[in-house]
Amino acid sequence: MPKARPKPRATKLKDALSKLLTEQQKYKKKQAAVAAASQPPKPNFSTAAAPKHFKRPYTGLDRILLVGEGNFSFARALVEHVPGTGEGLVATCFDSEGVLIQKYESEPSANIAVIEAVGGTVLYEVDATKLEKCKAIKGKRFDKIVFNFPHAGAGIKDQDRNILTNQSLLLSFLTSSLPFLSSPTHHPLTDKQHGEIHITLKSGTPYDLWNVRQLAKQTGVLAAKTAFPFEPAAYPGYEHRRTLGFKEGMSRGGNEEIEDKKSKTYVFVSKEAVREEVEKVREGMKRKRKDARAERSGARAGRKGKRRGEKDGERNDDSE
Repeated sequence: MPKARPKPRATKLKDALSKLLTEQQKYKKKQAAVAAASQPPKPNFSTAAAPKHFKRPYTGLDRILLVGEGNFSFARALVEHVPGTGEGLVATCFDSEGVLIQKYESEPSANIAVIEAVGGTVLYEVDATKLEKCKAIKGKRFDKIVFNFPHAGAGIKDQDRNILTNQSLLLSFLTSSLPFLSSPTHHPLTDKQHGEIHITLKSGTPYDLWNVRQLAKQTGVLAAKTAFPFEPAAYPGYEHRRTLGFKEGMSRGGNEEIEDKKSKTYVFVSKEAVREEVEKVREGMKRKRKDARAERSGARAGRKGKRRGEKDGERNDDSE
């Protein structure tokens, strides 16, 4: 059998160059993929309106503190769909960064990248019941302090003990929040509105038994302002997650956990704010009554003038 002829030197060189070019192309593709993966996700800014019957309780002018965040999807929804909220937003969670990733896998990282890209602040290991210990917010005040779906996550099976544990969590949070609420009364140069505390809870047992309104009253400082349904659809991209964590394929996705729970957001303000609001209403009613009296008085004067004019006209007719 004849031996195969060796390839000419030119052919060998051509093959080597082709192989080198192929390897270079593969390397460039790999580098491009790595670079793309290292880039933070771009914010999906949108002016998508909330459901027609619902008005988002947040604006771009608000200084907002979020506590007890899970995967940070609510914080991301705010910066993407409420224009101007970026730099005014501080989003915090109880867990360390490592624990957060263990509990919620890759979800937090993508959301946090977007929040920080638009100037928002993300803080780890912040205890919502001891906010005064968080150095990053020391001396700051907020127009809205928000705790969505708080839960102690203690795994207590006994309902009475479970209720007490979560009531303790909420009362401690409410008390801890007080120094961080904005107040134009005490800080007229920097604060434009009285701060609000927002707590969102599922309805039904055991959540109704937590009696959050009574807990606010126990602070001696807070009063209930209002309550309204929590609408997940008003925050595109928001996905509720349990305190214990989320596992793809095992946990309930999207907002299945809260879709049928008729969740509500309870709003609390200082009694001082309520007194000022009542006083404004009274002053407004006084002005309306005063304006109404002035209007009636003017109308009477007009009628009298008209009658005098008619009489004068009659006298002039008689003299002729």
